Amino acid sequence: MFQHVTVLVSFIFAIALTHVFSSASQLLLARDRVRFSALLAVSMVNAALGVIINWLGLWELQSIKHWTLGEVLLQLGWVIPNYFSCSLVAMPVSENGPLDMSAFFGRQRRVIFSATLALSVMGGLATYLDRNNFEGWKPNDWIGAELLGLMLAVCAVLAGWAKRHWLQWVGVGGMFVQNISFFVFYTLGS
Repeated sequence: MFQHVTVLVSFIFAIALTHVFSSASQLLLARDRVRFSALLAVSMVNAALGVIINWLGLWELQSIKHWTLGEVLLQLGWVIPNYFSCSLVAMPVSENGPLDMSAFFGRQRRVIFSATLALSVMGGLATYLDRNNFEGWKPNDWIGAELLGLMLAVCAVLAGWAKRHWLQWVGVGGMFVQNISFFVFYTLGS
């Protein structure tokens, strides 16, 4: 069952990345009409890194001892918000007229980071419900994993709902630091 789930999730993740990469490509091609926003650009990078990191983390699912339909649905519960974190941050590009990345970020940030918040909640739920389903986990190992998910939730709330621009940066920047840390962990530490 592990292979079936990872193939499905890989397709979902590939489509999610396509949204971000396509939007970035279109914005680059229309760069003479773009009012750039570093907050949106870093949020797009965060969304792409999040998908790549979660794809790398799929390897952990091989240690699940017992697969059921409920388990498959539980795993899809965090994959779906991960998809929306990419599709919602991908700014649409019109054929003509100005493209204001800052205005898009301002209008859509609550929706964008609601997906990230849902990802944190659903990922936490999956970790908690599977705490006894992972080989080699001690009874309280899930708590450490949840603390990292809580940090993602705090950053998402800051990025999506803080009124002050610098707090939005703390949220987006915090997600970036967390993503880089996970990326280094999966590529060098595993």
